[in-house]
Amino acid sequence: MSSLKSLYQNNKEGVTVSKYLKASSPDSLGEGIESGAHLKALKDRRNYFLPPIDYSKPVNFVRFGSAYQYYKNAFEYIASYYPYDGSGLEKTNFYNDINPLEKYMLEEIYPRSTGFIRIAHPYKLAGFNASQYDEVSDYNYVQVFGGPHKTTKFDQSKDRTSNLEFGGTKGSTIEFFFNKSTLNTGLESRKMAILDLTNGTPVASSASANYGRLRVSLHSGSETQFHVTMLSGTNGFLETAIPTTPGQITICDGKWRNYAFRFNTSGSVPTVDLFVDGECVQTGVTGSGKITQVTGTMIANIGGLREAPESFGGLGIPEGAGKLSASLDEFRFWKTARSAEDIGRHWFTQVEGGSDNYDANVALGVYFKFNEGITGDINTDKIILDYSGRLSNGTYVNYDIQPGSLAYRSTNSAIDQLQINSVSETPDPIIRTNNANYTALKSQYESSGSNYDTTNTSYLLNNLPNWVVEEEEKNDNELVSLTQIIAGYFDTLYNQLTWLKELKYNQYVSGTLATSINEFPYNDRLVDNLGIQAPELFENADVLSQFFERDEQINFDQRLVDVKNSIYKNIYNNLNFILKSKGNQKAIRNFIRCLGVDEEILAFNTYSDGADFQLTSSYATSVSNKKYVDFTSLLNQTDDEATVYQYYDSSNPNSVGLISGSTKLQDHSFSMQCEILFPNKDEQDVLSYITPPVVSSSLFGFHTPADTSPTSTDLTWASLLNDAGLQVYAVKSPGEYAEVTSPDYKVRDAYFLVKERGGTTFVSSSIFRNVYDNQRWNFTLSLRPRRYPYANGILSSSVITSGYELSLYGVNYNAGVKENYFKVVKNTDYSTGKAILTSAKRIYIGAHKTNFTGSTLTSTDVRASSARYWTEYFSPSVLDIQAREVDTHGTLHPSRNSYLFQSTGSNVYIPKIQTLALNWEFDKVTGSNASGRFMVQDASSGSVGTDYPDNYQGNILSNINLRQHTGRGDFFTALSKPVRKQYVYADKLLPPEYIASNDMIQVLANDDQIFQTFSKPSTSFFAVEKSMYRSISNRMLLLFASIKDFNNLIGDPVNKYRLNYKHMEKMREIFFRKVQNDIVDLQKYLDYYKWLDTAMTQMLDQFMPASARYAPNVRTVVESHALERSKVQYKAPLLTTPGPIQRTNDIGGSIGGPPQDLGVPGAGAGSPFPPRQPANPDPRDLGGNEEGRQFMEDAVRRFNHLINNLPRFP
Repeated sequence: MSSLKSLYQNNKEGVTVSKYLKASSPDSLGEGIESGAHLKALKDRRNYFLPPIDYSKPVNFVRFGSAYQYYKNAFEYIASYYPYDGSGLEKTNFYNDINPLEKYMLEEIYPRSTGFIRIAHPYKLAGFNASQYDEVSDYNYVQVFGGPHKTTKFDQSKDRTSNLEFGGTKGSTIEFFFNKSTLNTGLESRKMAILDLTNGTPVASSASANYGRLRVSLHSGSETQFHVTMLSGTNGFLETAIPTTPGQITICDGKWRNYAFRFNTSGSVPTVDLFVDGECVQTGVTGSGKITQVTGTMIANIGGLREAPESFGGLGIPEGAGKLSASLDEFRFWKTARSAEDIGRHWFTQVEGGSDNYDANVALGVYFKFNEGITGDINTDKIILDYSGRLSNGTYVNYDIQPGSLAYRSTNSAIDQLQINSVSETPDPIIRTNNANYTALKSQYESSGSNYDTTNTSYLLNNLPNWVVEEEEKNDNELVSLTQIIAGYFDTLYNQLTWLKELKYNQYVSGTLATSINEFPYNDRLVDNLGIQAPELFENADVLSQFFERDEQINFDQRLVDVKNSIYKNIYNNLNFILKSKGNQKAIRNFIRCLGVDEEILAFNTYSDGADFQLTSSYATSVSNKKYVDFTSLLNQTDDEATVYQYYDSSNPNSVGLISGSTKLQDHSFSMQCEILFPNKDEQDVLSYITPPVVSSSLFGFHTPADTSPTSTDLTWASLLNDAGLQVYAVKSPGEYAEVTSPDYKVRDAYFLVKERGGTTFVSSSIFRNVYDNQRWNFTLSLRPRRYPYANGILSSSVITSGYELSLYGVNYNAGVKENYFKVVKNTDYSTGKAILTSAKRIYIGAHKTNFTGSTLTSTDVRASSARYWTEYFSPSVLDIQAREVDTHGTLHPSRNSYLFQSTGSNVYIPKIQTLALNWEFDKVTGSNASGRFMVQDASSGSVGTDYPDNYQGNILSNINLRQHTGRGDFFTALSKPVRKQYVYADKLLPPEYIASNDMIQVLANDDQIFQTFSKPSTSFFAVEKSMYRSISNRMLLLFASIKDFNNLIGDPVNKYRLNYKHMEKMREIFFRKVQNDIVDLQKYLDYYKWLDTAMTQMLDQFMPASARYAPNVRTVVESHALERSKVQYKAPLLTTPGPIQRTNDIGGSIGGPPQDLGVPGAGAGSPFPPRQPANPDPRDLGGNEEGRQFMEDAVRRFNHLINNLPRFP
């Protein structure tokens, strides 16, 4: 019998041939591939197996050689031979030729640098002249000679002539990053030369045909324009403004931008185009005459004039006048007019050199990256390396060492400072061996290697007789070099063979954004070997993606081949579990997760034919990776005294620092919610420090601030008499069946209570078992009038007489099961309740500290994921739903009016979901600063303004519900990560149309339950889909506690005659206002997930049941989101009373009564039928006169009489 694998053999062979032919096809050369040899070298690099070993520790890789020599040779070889100005082929060949240690050192350890230069720090203006290129007392500029230089090639047929010649049929392009603040008139030159290039013909002969000049300058008074000069004799451009319209771009605002000037000189009239950050902003600015190729003694200055400008040759203007005051990076001079595609593709990334040896980049004349690093030696640092390969190194004239922001060089990057997501500059290896970073790192690793060598018993040299070693030390140590060469081969082979043995182990190779993954390059064969066809992933990726870790717009963090092989390894590691559940949803779900995505992106959906949808809540089991702020001291010893409190964020114009109060809120209510995870602290016994012994743990609460200004940063509490704050605690206390009874701080059982500042306990719960065993609890602290929602305007509902009800509700859900809960209630009098409800509040979670930043009153030892404040009372059923679903913050009936009976409100319709005033979640917190602090954003959105959406709830409620209540974490360990990810089981609410859920299977006992009147056969259809709109729908469902609310949104009878669903539109408006964007960019979504290609579809097909009906491919679905519904408008019937109708024809016939043989008038007395009306009434009179109406009443009466007297059968 053939094996399972043989079933796919034919198809697999076809795929294998296809994928390797595609990768090696000579016709597939694209952007970035310089030649066929370059493609081959890139393939060799991609397929090389570098064992995932940490070479930074000698013990991991050194067996037979000297660790000292390994490290020493690696540093020196890279510094001496790395082709910093080479082509892509040269750099790839260099990598392929070095040993595994050197590969690792080059990519992970070896010092690298970025950089840019500053010109004119400080700036000393010496005098003005008529040209406006004013003179200074301290000239600074970078000077570069065009060559060709002594060791470079000269070949006119290959355009290897001067590196700075311009014009002619090929044109020219100048590119650079530029950063300048405002022009300082009177303190700086009125005209500044960014680049000035001359051909040796003096300016006095500017009318000569031999004269050549290329200049880019910036002029005072037109700070939003550059001025370009390109002259061949008198033809070309002379200080032509570009863009031609002032104000079209911004230049002098202290921000980095990339500018590219493309000169097209092939025609009879030259033109120049301007690109800003890769986009063309001005095209076709014309000059005069034809520009021929300009050559000669080509010398350029960057940051100052080469000589006086045209028409001012007699003024004696010195070289360097018109000094620039700005920063520059990534300066490139091209001897060709670059295409718009090339400019747009490479403006944010580097290009390759090697123009002296390889034709691919021969047009690159000069390339300054400024990435040499800073050595501190003036004679070294003043030399600017040319990365084009033509050795046109620049000299920074009058270079000096200046401190801080005045330094002539910086090791920062213009590209990095753009702060564009997924765009960064790749640092270059430092090749100057007097750089402090190089010498320090080399010394560190040499020392580490030397120490290891003394204890390495396998070192070959240590196994030779002493006399041999001693004799060798007297000579040239050739034996040491020889044994090191032999040992290098042995160590490489040993490490590779050792790792090959572990290839089939179920393990994961670690990798971060800063380090490569280094997966085995043939992991697809591991999957094949288990009988599952593994087609080529990412086979549709272009050349840039396959080989250069980038696409047209962003850089990648990892090589695509490593990501691909990581996916194969994920599948291999989990294939045993996938195959065990093959044919059901679990296998599909596990496979999708192996791809590195979850069901939020790639979902397995079930549809039904012939089924009736009922709008009820359906759930799918899921896992939430929520982030919890950690107060447990298990990460850092002193975090038990940390806290998060409301605080005004001055950098956020919409921020407020407290919940505003008002006496007009006395008939309203509030609810404060918090989700707390109580950790199992058994691990505290193995920590290197003693954790604080916490018995009473502060959870959350609020205080009344002394200063009630919304933007006040005074954290002082109100006086004890005026402080209406409440605090919630968890107190450890052993219950009846406690597993741990002492010491108190190790007890796992606990109860919960609410206190006020003076120490009075308002409510307290019973003791719950094993709370501190990773139980997740949700709490709601609420205060409402006892007659709520009825208010003072309703009879017998006055809070003055009825008072208030204070309650604390807590519930513990685990994997969708409600395991524990409590509700404790206390009735309060009018004065106490009013003070709590109407006072201003500053909320906190974590440790309870005096004035929030003072001494610790009660420490804490829990983790908290969220805190919310509502100006509405929420019943326990709402919290139950939120605790079950984990991620939702929705409520029941979110579109209903919240304050229907409150007379002190804004008297406008305010949906319940709009009463969420504060919503703290910690998913955006990355870490604490040097002061142990971090800011917390309010996810409920809102802004400070006076327009309709910012203030529509009236002054009182708008200042609470429609503001951003920011917070601040404080007293955490400095420069730590106080927020940690916690995986929590959750029941995920499904959109209304999806039929697959956890509760599809029901056990029914009676036939009338199974075979119901509306039951009918239905079949299922399955599809694996990615849908941006489902992702949006899932976010929208966070506003809802239950799908049942959709019954009212779309099923309310009043909607029948409306053009649209009014309340649904309101919910849609609320959602998009929260996310602050209502533009759904489908193309961006598709581009982001373009890697989910057809190869994944081929693998999914292998896990589908043979008999199932399913879509054959992963489908990209464009659909309506949950709050977007088409609607058919019904028209209400129009009832009218017609007037008398003029008869034109009589209508014959008989209406009413049965035939004569059934007993009609004339059949005798005692007939069961009522008497018949006169024959032949006119039907056109039935609705228009009394006789017609009487006729219809009689007809109905006769029909009812007939039905009631039908014979009955047993």
